[in-house]
Amino acid sequence: MASSTKNAFTGWKFRHCFVSKAEKGNNITVQCKLCLPSVKMLSSSKDSTSNLKKHLQRKHSRHLLLTKEDTSQSEMNPVESEHGQETLRVPHKQLKLDLGQRISQTAVSTLILEFVIDDVQSFSLVEQPSFKKLIEGISGGKTVMCRKTLVQRIEKEFAVMKETLIATLQKVTNVCTTADLWTAHNRSFFGMTCHWIEEETMERKSAALACARVKGRHTFDVLAAKICEIHAEYKVQHKVRATVTDNGSNFVKAFREFETTEEAAPDEFDDGIRFMDMDAVLEMEGDEELHFFLPPHQRCAAHTLNLIATNEVDKAASKGPSRKVYRSAMGKCAAIWNKAHRSSAAAEAVEDIANMKVCVPCVTRWSSEYMAISKLIGLTQDQLDDICGRLGVSRLHPHEMTFLKEYVAVLQPLAQSIDLLQGEKKCYLGFLIPTILSLKSKLSDKLLHATYTANIITAVTEALDSRFGTVLSSHEAKMATTTMPKFRLCWLSPEKKEEMCKTVIQEATSLESKAPPAAEVNISSENDGSDEEFFVFGKTNRADKSTAEEEVRRFLDDSVKTMDSLHAFPLIKRLFMKYNTTLPSSAPVERLFSYGGNVLTSSRNRMSDDHMEQVLLLRYNRKFYPKLYFD
Repeated sequence: MASSTKNAFTGWKFRHCFVSKAEKGNNITVQCKLCLPSVKMLSSSKDSTSNLKKHLQRKHSRHLLLTKEDTSQSEMNPVESEHGQETLRVPHKQLKLDLGQRISQTAVSTLILEFVIDDVQSFSLVEQPSFKKLIEGISGGKTVMCRKTLVQRIEKEFAVMKETLIATLQKVTNVCTTADLWTAHNRSFFGMTCHWIEEETMERKSAALACARVKGRHTFDVLAAKICEIHAEYKVQHKVRATVTDNGSNFVKAFREFETTEEAAPDEFDDGIRFMDMDAVLEMEGDEELHFFLPPHQRCAAHTLNLIATNEVDKAASKGPSRKVYRSAMGKCAAIWNKAHRSSAAAEAVEDIANMKVCVPCVTRWSSEYMAISKLIGLTQDQLDDICGRLGVSRLHPHEMTFLKEYVAVLQPLAQSIDLLQGEKKCYLGFLIPTILSLKSKLSDKLLHATYTANIITAVTEALDSRFGTVLSSHEAKMATTTMPKFRLCWLSPEKKEEMCKTVIQEATSLESKAPPAAEVNISSENDGSDEEFFVFGKTNRADKSTAEEEVRRFLDDSVKTMDSLHAFPLIKRLFMKYNTTLPSSAPVERLFSYGGNVLTSSRNRMSDDHMEQVLLLRYNRKFYPKLYFD
């Protein structure tokens, strides 16, 4: 029979056990990896791997698990063993190799370190006899590093990660930071994350900068000092476009007292001389008060919307004509949640009746309350009556259910807005204005059909105008929205579009004038002594002068909404990265704290402050630095 042109070895399941060395005609020569350190060369036909299969059966039977299940008689062919006896050749799909005993000590140590970091495990884990026995058993006798070695390697990895992060941030022009304070088990930690946009891929990158212990009172000057210290430590103090925090009074006061305002650009012919009031300078020398310089402050939009949903909605519903049905409906929902939270029997009863677990809302998160109400109104009236009867709480009447359904339908855009602005990878400051405008528009549409919640809609709309009025009129937010391919000028009224277009042209022209100059042209040293070539009056290149305006107009007229389209507009791309580096919310730093939940528990809160920060930052930043470094 004619030989096949296919190479059976390349498609073989266990080809990774051999290294191909040479090919000659229809034969190949390979080296067996399992025979190392001994060198074992084998020859086999390209049409068949039978010789290699027999070698695995004869020499490496302890690594093979041979089974006859699901093997037809036609697949099992007799072969002659090295002793002249006939044995059964098992198809390659029945062979399973166990190479666990060939793992190196370095690999075992690396896996242990990754496990401790990724799962935020206690350092004492490596000293537990059961853990040592487990690792030694599955690794073939390899040892487990001691606690001291583990700590040293974590400190080394943290130093390498920090140096790499600082070097990465030096290549970035604009960054945004988010900051928050977190308290658990009588310990407070100040967290900060950093975010920027990759110029080539237009992807947002994020990294954790700190999760440092804060002792004493959380006053505004303490927070200001911490922000300045972290910015200086990572050398980004002059690159931060804005720092995003929640609406806490201590954060707000810190930026109100120490926020630096952008000064006018220095004169081209500035000689660097400054005149100062010496009396003021002498007075400052005797003043012990510290002075900090903070970047512009951006309040978390998601937190602001949460405050509106929590405070304004409750005030409006409690004072309007629907206050009685609001209080009774919310009170009965709260009774169901409390019963299910405090009693496992009550939770099991709800799960048996409704085939779902009761969602107990978080006090500080209105979105969780909204989801909890949505789950309850999704049940039938019979299911709700049965649940209330089993839990011993008052039943929800039909008019109360009608109110809750309208409440959920009316405030659905508000819940969606909070979720949208909490994004990180694909959320930018340019989303803020369209989100607020769309939210107001949707609430206005629902006002026409509202029966119980008309006053709630009015209160939320007024609160949006009051709390977001400054943002809606800010230059940064307008530029961020206009430079986004998704929006451009569609959010503006027709009479304001041309005005915004001129503003973008002005910004683009300013960027173009600051661009690096073109390569200089070599000028001949020969001169005929004439003065005609010296005098030039307004000799400019009109095509170059209108480049910025043409690019802006082409961008605004373009219909492509993908981020990749920005590569065709260099000036718009730079403006986008300048204004959209800022995030609309501080959700990323809250996610950083969630990484430390396993550490700050009552049974594992003895880890030192420095080690807690090191492990937490290593875990958060592993997506950028996944490789661990060992000597």
